[in-house]
Amino acid sequence: MINIVADVRYGIRRLRRSPGFMATALLTLALGIGATTAIFTLAYQIILKAIPVQHPEQLYKVGKESECCIGGGDQGHWSIFSYDIYRTMRERVGGMAEMTAMQAGAAKVSAHRKGDTDAQPLDIRHVAGNYFEVLGVAPYAGRMLTAEDDREGAPIVAVISYAIWKSKFHSDPGIVGDTVIMTGHPVTIVGIAQKDFLGERNMSDPPGVWIPLAQEPIFNPTRKLYKAPNGQWLRIMLRIPEKKNVATVESAVRGGLTAWLMSNPDVRSGHTIAEIARESTELAPAADGVNELRDSYETSLLMLQLTAAFVLLIACANLANLMLVRGVARRQELSVRAALGASRVRLVREMLIEAMLLALMGGVMGIGVAYLGVKGMLALAMRGVTIVPLSPLPSLPVLAFSIIASAMTGILFGIAPAFIASNADPADALRAANRATGNSGGLQRALVILQTALSVALLSMAGLFLRSLQRLEQQDLHFETTGRLIAFIDLPAAGYTYPQLEGLYRHLEQTFASVPALHDMAYATYGPMTFNGWATGVNAAGPHPERTVSAGYSLISTRYFSAIGTPLLLGRTFTEHDNAGSRHVAIVNREFVRRVLQDAPALGMHFGPGVDMTQEYEIVGVVDDAKYGDPSRGPQPMYFIPMSQTTTFNSEPYTAAIIDQSNKAAEFKHFATNIIVRYEGDPAAAAMAMRHSIEQVDAGIPITRVTTYQDQISNSFTQRQLVVRLTAIFGGLALLLASVGLYGVTAYAVARRIPEIGLRIALGANRGQVMRMILRGALLQTAAGLLLGAPIAFMSGHYLQSQLYQVSGYDPAIFLLASVALILSAFVASMIPARMASNTDPIRALRME
Repeated sequence: MINIVADVRYGIRRLRRSPGFMATALLTLALGIGATTAIFTLAYQIILKAIPVQHPEQLYKVGKESECCIGGGDQGHWSIFSYDIYRTMRERVGGMAEMTAMQAGAAKVSAHRKGDTDAQPLDIRHVAGNYFEVLGVAPYAGRMLTAEDDREGAPIVAVISYAIWKSKFHSDPGIVGDTVIMTGHPVTIVGIAQKDFLGERNMSDPPGVWIPLAQEPIFNPTRKLYKAPNGQWLRIMLRIPEKKNVATVESAVRGGLTAWLMSNPDVRSGHTIAEIARESTELAPAADGVNELRDSYETSLLMLQLTAAFVLLIACANLANLMLVRGVARRQELSVRAALGASRVRLVREMLIEAMLLALMGGVMGIGVAYLGVKGMLALAMRGVTIVPLSPLPSLPVLAFSIIASAMTGILFGIAPAFIASNADPADALRAANRATGNSGGLQRALVILQTALSVALLSMAGLFLRSLQRLEQQDLHFETTGRLIAFIDLPAAGYTYPQLEGLYRHLEQTFASVPALHDMAYATYGPMTFNGWATGVNAAGPHPERTVSAGYSLISTRYFSAIGTPLLLGRTFTEHDNAGSRHVAIVNREFVRRVLQDAPALGMHFGPGVDMTQEYEIVGVVDDAKYGDPSRGPQPMYFIPMSQTTTFNSEPYTAAIIDQSNKAAEFKHFATNIIVRYEGDPAAAAMAMRHSIEQVDAGIPITRVTTYQDQISNSFTQRQLVVRLTAIFGGLALLLASVGLYGVTAYAVARRIPEIGLRIALGANRGQVMRMILRGALLQTAAGLLLGAPIAFMSGHYLQSQLYQVSGYDPAIFLLASVALILSAFVASMIPARMASNTDPIRALRME
């Protein structure tokens, strides 16, 4: 132990005497370990980390999919449920497990405290009274919700998250017990949840206000999902302390679903016992909660972890090369020490400890690099987010990962150079240093070839992502993005009811018409690329009315297509004559004609939301296929109906309760969430005018955001832009490290061959021949690396194919460009030592012999 401590001190002194070597090695390791640790920090928090509750391993969710937010009818494998189904399941499970339910989506309210002049929007979620008890969440202040709070007629109470308390209520300790007016309803804040709890959903900007389920009809008077027998809006979670009981509880949960379906034959889950029997669900582990971030980022994070590992390998190869150069330079010293009796074990241990010191110091620096890197990544990925659920600070597992990665780097890539350098013959002590026996050049060249291979693979990956992003951003979305503004509003949060909407929309149209810079004001349930959407099964009248196709839909105002700039291809748009008393009409897109109508002439055709309603809408127009969903996917069938017309479901062969629920759902879709205008001049001034116009109509309408459509589209590419930028950064780091490695090996080879080069020049070789000799050796290593890197690059492209848009993973042009970039950098890196070699003075070189 004493010898090891002495070796550590000796290693520190030696490193201090070589500041250039130490700085280069530490920078190389900091970048390699930092890149890997940064990605692992995010991967751990998004994929591996459990939610901060008691015994998270005991939690299970009903259904594997993360469905959102409101459904109706059959699901096949169920994952969201009505309150009726939840209650039936809870009775079936009994005392075998604790069960709770929570809203799958969220609702927005306009909130203010007494004395406040301005209201602020808040996202709320309805949860069962035992939600915090089942999850095992303690209060930071006050108390949590209880079963007594979750009953009809009880006073409205809420629990808020610590993050919301800090950001929205300015850490006011008086908030507990105080009343907050939410959309006109007084709500008493009874508690603040523990600091690290943001809910069971791992998502960006999580809602942080929890209100009992029984109060949902008060905040959603139009639909009243709490009372809707087939309104599927809840996720269900259970705590099962004994793992051996999971199968039994799962069977009880399935039995509860089947029993409810059998007792409600008029719902759209099927009309026969055989069809109902096919409806099922399962339990899935939920230690990480309902992980929406994982669903969105898992593939990208795993791919980035792979690229970061490539960078770390290149950095390690550089460290090994540096240690080889340093070790061979010490061969004379080591030979003398061996001649004086030093054992080989002692010499190896000494050099290995030096490598470990470098690796651990590089790891510490890497943690700092990782912190800054994660902070930058979160700034890109979470733009406009109030509550960021991820932290740039490394947790204990991340710190352990960094330390282990550093230690393994020092051991694996320090041991070979240590053995080679310590293989000293005592006879070498009697010779000149430059006549030292042994050769480490083969290993050094192999490491350079490995660096080159990994670098060209990374550069190819970056090129594939860059080209994919370019094609994604430059595609024709079939609507105009320039000169358009979109405002996101929430009318239910302002307390509006369905009968008030017609007057509100008329007032908005009149107000916007008086603003000179704003034109073609339109409003809709949702517009293109707004990260929202409704879909339903539709059936067309004709020879096969039973054929059901899923189609998206939106309710729109008359100027909608002019506002978004989607061209009309056939027929007409909506007019003022398409009102509540006229026939129900619809406009469809080309994909609807192709998939629903099977390319039949569209104008005059009829369809409806169900096999019993195929005469509900008459098609009066066809528009182009604007993108409403994921821009990397093809267009979906879409239909549009006038905001002034309401679908009625009185002809459905279902009970009065189901018909009433369907009609309320149809009314709810009349609440516009987007206002879109065409503007002239400065976008900031136009946005201000738009906001002012809405406030002029009603200052109580929450305006979540006003943005240009160009910015709105750009936000939809945030994740891909982040992946492209990180891959490009990793590719640049790989290119830099590979160039440094090639320079180091070439410079070292030149230094060892000075006598030979001097002799060549003395015998008549000119400087050009010397330069060509050195460059040829360097470029041959680069060529070998390219040959090895080609299959790695193409295999990586095959793995990434699902992440690419209209780009092949086997693109030879991109590989060729990556190869050219690498060859140019290799040429520059080897040119410096080649010029030094060509300037060798033959007299001085011969004297060295």
